[in-house]
Amino acid sequence: MLRDRFARHDWAGWVASPGSRCAPLVLAFKELEAPNQVLLDERSAAHWALGAAIATGKPAFAVCTSGTAALNFAPAVAEAFYQQVALLVVTADRPAALIDNGQGQSIRQERIFDDHLVGKGLLNLNQTLEWNAAVVDQALASLRFGPVHLNVPMAEPLYEAIAPLAAGPLGDQPLAVEPLNLELPDFVHHAKRPLLVVGQWNPSWGDPEPAVRELARKGWMIAAEPLSQLPSDAAEQLEDTLELGIPDFDAVVSLGGAWVAKNAKAKLKGCKHWVFGPRDPLPDLFGSVLSRSYAHPYDALKVLAAEAPDLGSPWAPRRRSAPASEGWQDMAVHRAIAQKISSGWDLHWGNSTPIRYANFLWGQGLFAPGIRHFGNRGVSGIDGITSTALGAMWASERPTILVTGELSFLYDGGAGLAYDALPALKVVVVNNQGGQIFQWIEGPRASGLLDRNFGFRHRRSVGASAENQGFSYRSASNLDELEAAWPLFISDSGATVLELFTDPDASEKAWRGRFGA
Repeated sequence: MLRDRFARHDWAGWVASPGSRCAPLVLAFKELEAPNQVLLDERSAAHWALGAAIATGKPAFAVCTSGTAALNFAPAVAEAFYQQVALLVVTADRPAALIDNGQGQSIRQERIFDDHLVGKGLLNLNQTLEWNAAVVDQALASLRFGPVHLNVPMAEPLYEAIAPLAAGPLGDQPLAVEPLNLELPDFVHHAKRPLLVVGQWNPSWGDPEPAVRELARKGWMIAAEPLSQLPSDAAEQLEDTLELGIPDFDAVVSLGGAWVAKNAKAKLKGCKHWVFGPRDPLPDLFGSVLSRSYAHPYDALKVLAAEAPDLGSPWAPRRRSAPASEGWQDMAVHRAIAQKISSGWDLHWGNSTPIRYANFLWGQGLFAPGIRHFGNRGVSGIDGITSTALGAMWASERPTILVTGELSFLYDGGAGLAYDALPALKVVVVNNQGGQIFQWIEGPRASGLLDRNFGFRHRRSVGASAENQGFSYRSASNLDELEAAWPLFISDSGATVLELFTDPDASEKAWRGRFGA
């Protein structure tokens, strides 16, 4: 029954982790016409599926056995919820009568993700096949802008033969979409100094650039970052241009996902704000939302571009120029990487400092056009960063680079523990001996616990972890070594890691003085 229902959808792929209780699920799903992979670590497996969904725009699912295995799906579920990604997690369970009665790998798992779901389905062994089929259909129908949990109790025996599929794939069943009726609020319609904030944007939504260019032609200011999928000459990296002065905006419209710019958010506090998106939560970025609208981001953006009045004075983004930093430190490393990546690549960014270097360098116009930028900015944690990039390349088969920190890479140490060969992901690990982001914040330094409790200063390398996971490994400690290693790294036919060792104190100094101050 489950397999036949799943066969009606076009999946980016599915990922399973070893276990026994999930045996009937795995045997059934093996007949689906979708790529599948086996990952030892459930946390990594769910992030692989997340990456597959992000990169292709198609739903993906992860399958696990019962008990604590299911709990390990939680970080990916939360990320999918806030990034609005169609991720399905299928958790095998023991029959209800065995829960809380001393059976191994049995926990109360029916509601473990409830606060971060857009849908769920709880199968019941005491109900009819038709009843359970309806539960599955309803759960899959809600799988669009966020994660869905399907919990499947299994009674023994678990390894019976699975009958052939009743029917071949039918393709995704289209969801009913209400006609878009988007009316500009009065404060937006009559605004003289409006700002559009384009947050994280999934390429599968459509190309935002034409509508953004039209709004700029009409006089709107556009704020964005590389995760918006916009070229840097179409929008302003407002975080870096704040000191050039910004207008006293009388309307701010935001759409898409996360916007990293912390200082810009603070500067815009109190601005009249209209936010729209496909579902809740619609974030109150500036503590001043006056209107919320529910719409697909791409459709809403097109309507906004068409309906917004022409203010008669086209707007062009400004750029706060920054000289190239000298020496070997994080800024120089990220600048060199940005200038080496050509059009057509997918570029995934780790959280903490890598995404902030990406924003800065994008604002400097250093990335080639035609690069797709990704990052786990829904929750912005470090769990699953490598796994997400691996899953994205596995499903999309696009050339893919991940730029991440060494702590993130070590934390996601199960990412490469796959049964089949890894996709040829290129991973640049910038090893600055700890959580560099905490050196940029005054609080941790003032506490006296920066190195131990916040930044986690260390002298470890990721080399052993990389090779244990199946990556080939290279390293560099200066610009000449990077120049020598890069051609071999980028042309490697397999998954490979290039670890770049930098000085944390020199890196902090270069970041703080990036504008020559």
